[in-house]
Amino acid sequence: MKKTSILLTLCMLVLFSCVKDESTSETIDQENIVKSSNIFNGYGISHNLAMDHIATMSNFNSASLEEIFHFADTYTDAYLDNSCQCNDWQTHEMEMTMIEGMQEDMNNASSILVNMDIIASEDVPLTDMLFTILDNAISYESNSYKSIEEFTAEIESLENFIMSNYIVLYDPIEKTGNYAANMLGACSIAKNSYSYWINAILDSSHPWNYRLTQLNTSNRNNTNSGMIQKDLLGDIWHGIKTVGADAIGFLVGGKCGPVLGPKGRDVSCAAKHAKKKSSGVRR
Repeated sequence: MKKTSILLTLCMLVLFSCVKDESTSETIDQENIVKSSNIFNGYGISHNLAMDHIATMSNFNSASLEEIFHFADTYTDAYLDNSCQCNDWQTHEMEMTMIEGMQEDMNNASSILVNMDIIASEDVPLTDMLFTILDNAISYESNSYKSIEEFTAEIESLENFIMSNYIVLYDPIEKTGNYAANMLGACSIAKNSYSYWINAILDSSHPWNYRLTQLNTSNRNNTNSGMIQKDLLGDIWHGIKTVGADAIGFLVGGKCGPVLGPKGRDVSCAAKHAKKKSSGVRR
């Protein structure tokens, strides 16, 4: 886990954000400049509703990840656009491998995105801020993890930073936006996802609890370590891994248009892509 403090990362971001983000258009459309991060709240809420819907599968607890991948398309709402073409199963699997690799080395995750032309080099500090929050959400060294309230507060601090230091362009009709807008969408997904998966692990009656705990065979034993059993911490780790897949999956993959393109990335399509990555994390 990273040891970089949130405060130091924010200071670094201030240095890199002196020039406002205008990567998606040379002429700023004043009507599409976002004034509040609340516009993106619906994407995170919709993500959680989609997870509830997936859990209604008749064979949910025994369903394969490929079956869940396809069933996920049966949920749609105003924030999750099922008309966009997401990846096929084979491409999804390759992207999951890439995402899991990034999660194992979050220090270099942004560089991978730059090398793939998914983000610009000037977007690295902002991307690293989100990845740092995700990476610091759990610590095996101290046998602890961030509470929902702590994690949410850190994400909301990042949202406030973006709103204060970047031009956020978002077309509410086309649901396309520049990188700052997509980062706010990823933040909405991350904070709602974190709450969802932590609750799912701690609540034995939650519809996802069995798949998260009983089907997770990694790091499971009966020895105590401090206040938290190692098997529980292992389950929490997998839950946070799912949150990371949500957030990274929102920013990359899918046929949602390049964030560096003239119109930016289709945020609604990206939310659909995050839904598939969330329900497809390999335990």
